[in-house]
Amino acid sequence: MERKKQVVVAVSGGFDPIHIGHIRLIQDAKKLGDKLVVILNNDNWLKKKKSHIFMHQNERKEIIEAIKGVDEVILTSHKPNPKDMSVSKELAKIRPDVFANGGDRIATNIPEAPVCKAIGCEMVFSVGQGGKIQSSSWLLAKYLKSIKAKPQIDVEKTLKKIEVAMSKSKVDLPFLLKKRLSRLILSLMNRRDGFGLFVILGWQDKWNKFTDRPDSKQDIYAKHHINVMEAGKKGAGHYDIESTVNFDGAILVNRKGEILHSGLMIEGLKPKEIANKINPGEFKDLSEQLGFKEKVHLRHLSAISASYIFKNTTVFTVSEETDTLHIFEGGKIIYSIT
Repeated sequence: MERKKQVVVAVSGGFDPIHIGHIRLIQDAKKLGDKLVVILNNDNWLKKKKSHIFMHQNERKEIIEAIKGVDEVILTSHKPNPKDMSVSKELAKIRPDVFANGGDRIATNIPEAPVCKAIGCEMVFSVGQGGKIQSSSWLLAKYLKSIKAKPQIDVEKTLKKIEVAMSKSKVDLPFLLKKRLSRLILSLMNRRDGFGLFVILGWQDKWNKFTDRPDSKQDIYAKHHINVMEAGKKGAGHYDIESTVNFDGAILVNRKGEILHSGLMIEGLKPKEIANKINPGEFKDLSEQLGFKEKVHLRHLSAISASYIFKNTTVFTVSEETDTLHIFEGGKIIYSIT
């Protein structure tokens, strides 16, 4: 009797620290095959990605090995300050039948797609309930908030600085609208820690071809538009911007101030190509080339690229890792709080 081929499933992540979203990813991934291999990003990867390590690789490895359903844990081979942050080498070595992805990952935003195609590995998405239900960064930020007082932004003073920056703007959007959105975000930063935000103001329907909606539940404005000028006021409820801070993707606002969509992925931005157009030359990394003072998350690289591609827009980002604010126009940083 011919022996049935064992279906090998792989998942990857930093798991620093592990949380309920990781557990659900592991449980659901196990259902996709017979053997589950967890590819664990090593300490070098974490230092490059988040600039800090909460739990070292051997400790994380031992914890994950103890989880029911995990058959094997493999540490990645990332060298210090790696250029390639993918797990493509590990996938090529393991040659799994399935590569399971959770959170905000989609086929167009993962670097492992080419190696999966080469080895005949099926990529599966939205594993573990889909969407980003929890984040290690959010957990750590909440803990830090619980043990120390959060420094407060002087909203009025900061708004005056933003007004000065925007007074030189060539973007033809209502000044009061930009000011109102800035106030909403600053006030939100004073109330919340460890959240990410990506807002494009001045969105036009002709750009919808650049969008993808990985989780329809996060697009709370699709059928219920609310105006930025009304957001934050009593009665906004579920449709307030604060409801979207744990969503993946971007919030799109038109020039009238109507919030059109939330939780959308913006595709085809190609930050490297944009960087070479805006500021050609040799640089340490894309962050430096695009004018950032320190290395930033992909969200910010995408946002500054979006401000260049989508003409006459103002783009806002907040970093969940560092609680920093950036405002972009025309592919340039016009204001930041770092």
